[in-house]
Amino acid sequence: MTTMRKGLALIAAATLTTTGLGADSRDETTPTVAQVAPVADRNVDLGAAITVTFSEDIDPVTIDGSSLRLSGAGVAIEASVSYDRRTRSAVLTPIKSLASDTTYTVSLAAGAGDRSGNRLTTGQSWSFTTRRDLERGFGGPILIIDSGALPFSKYYSEILRAEGIGSFESVDLSHVNKELLDRFDLVLLGEMPLSEAQAAMFAGWVHTGGDLIAMRPDKKLAGLLGLSDQAASLSEGYLLVDTASAPGHGIVDETVRYHGAADLYRLKDGTTEVARLYSSLSDATANPAITVRTVGRAGGQAAAFTYDLARSVVYTRQGNPAWAGDERDGNPVIRPNDLFFGAKTGDRQPDWNDFDRIAIPVADEQQRLLVNLMNFMLEGKSPLPRLWYFPKEYKAVLVMAADDHGTLSGTEDSFDHLRASEPKGCSVAEWECYRATSWIFNSVGLSAKEANAYAAEGFDIGVHLNTGCGNVGATDLAGIFRRELYAFRSKYPDLPLQTGSRTHCIAWSDWVSTPKVEARYGVRMDLNYYYWPGAWIKDRPGFMTGSGLPMRFADLDGSMIDVYQVASHLVNESGMSFPSAIETQLDRALGPQGYYGAFGTHYDFSDDFDRQLTTAARARGVPLVSVRQLLDWTDSRNNSGFAHIAWDGSSLTFEAFADSRTGTMLRGMVPARTAGKEIFAISRDGQRVSYKTETVKGVSYAMFPVAPGTYRLNYDLRQISDASTAR
Repeated sequence: MTTMRKGLALIAAATLTTTGLGADSRDETTPTVAQVAPVADRNVDLGAAITVTFSEDIDPVTIDGSSLRLSGAGVAIEASVSYDRRTRSAVLTPIKSLASDTTYTVSLAAGAGDRSGNRLTTGQSWSFTTRRDLERGFGGPILIIDSGALPFSKYYSEILRAEGIGSFESVDLSHVNKELLDRFDLVLLGEMPLSEAQAAMFAGWVHTGGDLIAMRPDKKLAGLLGLSDQAASLSEGYLLVDTASAPGHGIVDETVRYHGAADLYRLKDGTTEVARLYSSLSDATANPAITVRTVGRAGGQAAAFTYDLARSVVYTRQGNPAWAGDERDGNPVIRPNDLFFGAKTGDRQPDWNDFDRIAIPVADEQQRLLVNLMNFMLEGKSPLPRLWYFPKEYKAVLVMAADDHGTLSGTEDSFDHLRASEPKGCSVAEWECYRATSWIFNSVGLSAKEANAYAAEGFDIGVHLNTGCGNVGATDLAGIFRRELYAFRSKYPDLPLQTGSRTHCIAWSDWVSTPKVEARYGVRMDLNYYYWPGAWIKDRPGFMTGSGLPMRFADLDGSMIDVYQVASHLVNESGMSFPSAIETQLDRALGPQGYYGAFGTHYDFSDDFDRQLTTAARARGVPLVSVRQLLDWTDSRNNSGFAHIAWDGSSLTFEAFADSRTGTMLRGMVPARTAGKEIFAISRDGQRVSYKTETVKGVSYAMFPVAPGTYRLNYDLRQISDASTAR
């Protein structure tokens, strides 16, 4: 953070300066609406800040709930109205949270006026649509059973989405019955208590051929799962996957950390241990971590994770909730790394994620094991289609993100270098050109005209939000966002609305106040989880958060927040050996380890780090993209998928739908082998589709381009002579 404070005084002054305040009483200028938010969009947060910004200061008594109104489906929504003089904005706040997947209309009547009596002569109205429920899928062979009282159980929808699986439904346990279960091939049951009747219902369904995966299951399911309860648990331990055979084949073969508690069981005859619990990196227990067994004669199977995978993934990615707001690394600013830093003076504890395994994306590997287990259990029933993580078949992506602390031309020079280095005739839409994000102080030398020109070419520019390098609460943070976004829009009114952020000094004062505030203001991708400082990471490239995937934040109770966490894995001031650390991170993603990832970066024009990133990526064919590009891809991939999946024993059919933003870059994956049969042809709407087979985490997949249409995948007993040959 040696350069983070550069320009601090300048940006603070710029933030506090608001044009139009203290208007002359003789002013005869008619006020107008300068901007409104949120704009027409289908991903508006349920708690979004609904604002109208005026061209000049408005007398607060001229605007209230009678002149600024909200309605949904023609019905008025009760709301309060406040006015912020510093940003010249009226803020409308609904009394109750908005509903998901609903279109709302905001109406502003004429009459709002300044202190000189000049009045708004015309009204204005606009509409926006709120996001879908985050736990909803598109329907299909998978059922997630969750509980409104235990929101961690809803996070399995995010895990499946991150793994490219959208063909699921989510239902609260209270609505589950045998008839519902019979509609699905596989049920994923989140951690929750069951009644005797509910446990019997699941047992009966499995005995008739259903597949069940239970997360830290209720002890009433122990008999069904082939487990003998030991009436004890192991918290904050490790697990080791049996990689010698499916479903563990292809997963990392080292002990990896889980978070939360795992219940201790012994295996009964006929139950297979997929992974074993360890009390430390090297000390095995006699207890399984993950198991599976065949039940009855109809082909049913029951599997258990003895810990809650969802809770473990969230904690691995976001840090120790018990350390929220705790300054641990000796630096006075509380940052995300404090949630992982163990060696606090006076409270020395192990690092939250084990640095002996920091090279491994331990959360991602456990998610991928879940998918392998799902494929294993569905063998011979119906191959499960999914989507690849990134455009085309990219295994690694560099997310280029700069913090410009008031330089004269750092942003321009970096953008120009990227443009000069990119392939000739490249396509921005196809991720062939080199693009980046720059978060800037308003004091930088970049003019509005220059900014607009760069934005037109696909570069991404936003404000580098500044807390003054201090620790702030949620209310103060919301004010900072509101004022600084306003000041930035005043200087750069024609730029696209900001959708990504990394705050100055990466201040992070608690668990999730920052993403909650970001969601209110339309900022939906966060890069604050910053791999630093050098004395702690000791030149070890890796995954502080255990992940290389964009996934949504979760609150302390497990409730999802519609903001994606992308870690800043490669940081110029981290003290690592560059460029070798960049090369190592990319090579682990591209090589046999398969540690795929969208790797966030940080540079601030104090060195040539952006050029080192470019060189390493270009040599490996890795795309360099902006935060906006990654957000658009993540949203559009999550809005794409497969429906009406059917299997007749030799052919798999489904309808594919693809968000238009994916262009030609979306890739599907289907297990290439099932029940002794192998895929030999793929068609869409009757036309042959080229595909190739590739092994991903021990599973052979047929990978094919996805476009809207009806697909048929044919399997038979023929053997493919060369599994790597494209067809």
